[in-house]
Amino acid sequence: MSPFLDFVRRLLGQTATPAPVPSAPATVAPAPPFFSLIDQLVREVRPTVPEHNYFQQAEVHPFPTWQEIVQLDRADQTDLALEVLRRILDDLTQEALRRRTRSPFEFSGDIRRRRVLVSLLSALLRRTLSFDRARILALAEAAGRLQGHLWQVPPTPFFGAFEDYVGKGRIDDELRTALQPFAEALRGMTDGADRRKLLQRLENLFGDNPADDDRFLPYSGEAWTDFLLARFQALPRAVTLLWRDLLRHLRTATTAKPSEKWLRTAVERVNHAGVEDFRSIAAGVLSRIGQPRSRPALTDSRAAAEPTLIGEADADLLRGLIWAAGRVADRELVAALGQAADVCFKKIEGIGPRSPKIGNACLQALSHAPDPTAIAQISRLKTRARHASTRKQVEQAIGDAARRQGVTAEELEERGVPDFGMQEVGIRRQTLGDFTAEILANGPGDVTLHWLRADGSPQKSVPATVRAEHAAEIKALQRVVKEIDGIFAGQRDRIERLYLASRDWDLAAWRELYLNHPLVGALARRLIWRFGEDRLGIWHDGEIVDAAGTPLAGLDDTARVALWHPLESPAQTVRAWRDRLERNQITQPFKQAHREIYILTDAELRTETYSNRFAAHILKQHQFAALCQQRGWRYTLQGQWDSHNIPHRLLPEHGLRVELWAEPDFEGEASDMGIFLYISTDQVRFCDLAGTPQRLDQIPARLFSELMRDVDLFVGVASVGNDPSWMDGGDRPGSAYWHEYSFGAITASAQIRHDVLERLVPRLKIASRCALTDRFLVVRGDLRTYRIHLGSGNILMEPNDQYLCIVRDYSQPSRNAEKMVLPFEGDTTLSLILSKAFLLADDTGITDTTILRQIRS
Repeated sequence: MSPFLDFVRRLLGQTATPAPVPSAPATVAPAPPFFSLIDQLVREVRPTVPEHNYFQQAEVHPFPTWQEIVQLDRADQTDLALEVLRRILDDLTQEALRRRTRSPFEFSGDIRRRRVLVSLLSALLRRTLSFDRARILALAEAAGRLQGHLWQVPPTPFFGAFEDYVGKGRIDDELRTALQPFAEALRGMTDGADRRKLLQRLENLFGDNPADDDRFLPYSGEAWTDFLLARFQALPRAVTLLWRDLLRHLRTATTAKPSEKWLRTAVERVNHAGVEDFRSIAAGVLSRIGQPRSRPALTDSRAAAEPTLIGEADADLLRGLIWAAGRVADRELVAALGQAADVCFKKIEGIGPRSPKIGNACLQALSHAPDPTAIAQISRLKTRARHASTRKQVEQAIGDAARRQGVTAEELEERGVPDFGMQEVGIRRQTLGDFTAEILANGPGDVTLHWLRADGSPQKSVPATVRAEHAAEIKALQRVVKEIDGIFAGQRDRIERLYLASRDWDLAAWRELYLNHPLVGALARRLIWRFGEDRLGIWHDGEIVDAAGTPLAGLDDTARVALWHPLESPAQTVRAWRDRLERNQITQPFKQAHREIYILTDAELRTETYSNRFAAHILKQHQFAALCQQRGWRYTLQGQWDSHNIPHRLLPEHGLRVELWAEPDFEGEASDMGIFLYISTDQVRFCDLAGTPQRLDQIPARLFSELMRDVDLFVGVASVGNDPSWMDGGDRPGSAYWHEYSFGAITASAQIRHDVLERLVPRLKIASRCALTDRFLVVRGDLRTYRIHLGSGNILMEPNDQYLCIVRDYSQPSRNAEKMVLPFEGDTTLSLILSKAFLLADDTGITDTTILRQIRS
């Protein structure tokens, strides 16, 4: 071995070949004279490198010293490259030592000199050099020491040297071992496109070696990668060889969508590796997406404290696994895909959706999945999507699946609802030993698992014998309960969206898709439907009855059925239906009989093309944006930059765009990110898709009412007037608005609450202490009398109208209010008003010192 290579190996931390103990002090071979060309080139090039640009490569080719370097023989150029790399590593080591007492983003040392050295190394490695055995091992080992620095020292030029050395032969075990740290560093790169190209070159370099299975496995230390690695290592050796081929193919999922050829290959390799093993492993992987890391990512030691993100290093592998899962999915795997998509599209504070890339892969998989429950999973995601881009991807997935089946998206969503093995509407029974498990599904948040003895009597908990002998079945039933609850929410929202679609069905189709469907029927049977032109009915004891309880006669399978809207009927009809719901204690899945309606006012007829009905409100911008996303409106937060946009909703099927003009308070408060905290509302406009305003009296009445209801919801929920603690922030602009909104005239939503409370209060146990006025529920306590505003839920105390601030603790259930049967779901303000009424009627029992201090002051 030459003295130079022995010198290089010792500098790289290796032990040279053992030598006899010298009888005299050892000598170090002098550096070759051409090494001086490095310093000479640095002096020439360094002044041309920008002082504060830490990433720009230096141009070395035009300088005289570079011409001297290229005149050296190949062996000397190779040694020169290794010396340059040694100096770079030494510089980076010193930098790391200095950073122990500095910010990790604070650079020190001669950055311009380092850029020249990096550029020189890249230029040399791109030439045809002379790497013998010792030199190529030294290069590989030095490259591995660049782990964590590949953003400063580009890895691409190294491949030319490695590929030239290997040629058409196979890499040997010693070089493979030396290259492993470099390979791991590449897998930790965050630049997806560059990483994919380099990893492909690395795979080609390593060749097809069965002993090298682990290079197809993930290294990012996430919960799902740990699970995959553990399951892979537990497989029999013969099976791991098949899984190696599968994982290699899954890692090639580098495009936005899979080709049919890619999918065919994936299915073939899944079949070879074992479908049941794949389903089990894929379900386990999907269930662990987003869970905390077991160890930090290679490129960021802080990642252990950020369990919500999906590492880029193994994202292609995960995407490929998801695509393959879509083609072999059963019901359990479909549910796992839906849950994974939900996790990936969930917004992470300060970042955005956790991983749109993986979420979109889940949508792709679900849109192709053979199991019929897949469409229901996509439909559920449609209601949960909080970003316009996510909603667009969900709608596209449904549209693609519908086109493949030759139906409309609406028909596909209707016919894709699973029954979950229910024997009748809302009920599934399964016998396990001497007991029967019974799932009762009434609606979102009301899906329960019960146990019955052989005689039909209830069993309070899971029987011990069933728990011991049927653990897998119990787990499956619990999973079904969770799936049903998730699907219910999506179906409720889908049915409510029918108000904008104006769909109808013949009676036979309606019975199949809605009334008698095992899942949807639990919702449809609590709704009022229109039969023909003007007959209204609801399901009761196996029949369709009117508001008086009389069965509707003469219905045949050709009768058209549609969801009833109270705008279509006179006030006495609406009141009759409200009375029936109250008598039968029916809670509708959403507001129908008690739905707010919005009719054109004289002022709106005068303005013709816009409405000021909801102008001049002050809203919390973040809460408003979240509501927009929830209701299908498009809006992005406005901040202290060029971010102006108009909240709007597109209705292409009607050729309309509805706008709510809103401006931020440019002089008001902003977040640390420069986003304004508050916005003020202005006019509502209906335009065609080209943006031309339309006359309000030309907008269909139901469409106008539903969209104005959206705007009322925005104001009713996001207004600062609803925040009992807002005034504690000091003397803010808008204080007069807060008082006016908190205790002023009530909106359509509050009028509905007034109607409900008018019927409900006489049945309350605190009825003798309550009275209802036009705007307030008045509650008489022992210490004071309180007026709860029906719009905001805020409270004034008599006799001096002193404001009482009560901030609800959402971690605790409301007192007594949950025991009341309300005629519809979803009005949290109504529940809050009732909760406050029960609290204040017994004001001597209040223990909260903050509330008591206000009452007694």
